[in-house]
Amino acid sequence: PEIQVKGKRVVVLGGGDTAMDCLRTAIRCGAAEAVCIYRRDEQNMPGSRREYKNALEEGARFLFLNNPIEILGDENGRVRAVKCIQMRLGEPDASGRRRPEPIPGTEHEVPAELVLIAFGFEPEPYPSGDLFDELKRTRWGTLEVDEMGRTNIEGIYAGGDIVRGPSLVVQSISDGRRAAAAIHQDLTTRRFQEILSPDDHIGEEIV
Repeated sequence: PEIQVKGKRVVVLGGGDTAMDCLRTAIRCGAAEAVCIYRRDEQNMPGSRREYKNALEEGARFLFLNNPIEILGDENGRVRAVKCIQMRLGEPDASGRRRPEPIPGTEHEVPAELVLIAFGFEPEPYPSGDLFDELKRTRWGTLEVDEMGRTNIEGIYAGGDIVRGPSLVVQSISDGRRAAAAIHQDLTTRRFQEILSPDDHIGEEIV
């Protein structure tokens, strides 16, 4: 069903551009309040500065260094709050970003009537036992490819979010074109190898 936000307290979880879109759209659709909960600080938020500034200008509120741990409901099964815990930034992780750490005893509730989840990226799981199980992945679950989009399995190519993680449509288009060029190159090379391999094609008519 269509989501109605007019007059509701909306909480958005995440700190990227999608979260900014959710906040600004909620405000424009008449939300009583639009609050963003993000586990790191403002400086480490992945969303663009312009989007963040625009969200502030439109009336969005931000709760930095807060991590959602539970969505709470009322006796009718409707959302009433998001339970959070305050965070602090620890030592940098492998990516160089300071890792958020929970502060014990700081749990609190943020009132909410609608919660929009706009963080994280997990690729759709592949069927167990399928050929896709053999595809090499990164620690984030995305696929490993070469510069032309080739995976470790011959004949399988990949691009877009399944390789980059959350990204832009134009980059997916670019990946698709690059993979198409690789597919054409690989098929052409394979066909020439078949034509030039006399042992496998003695007596066959080459079309």
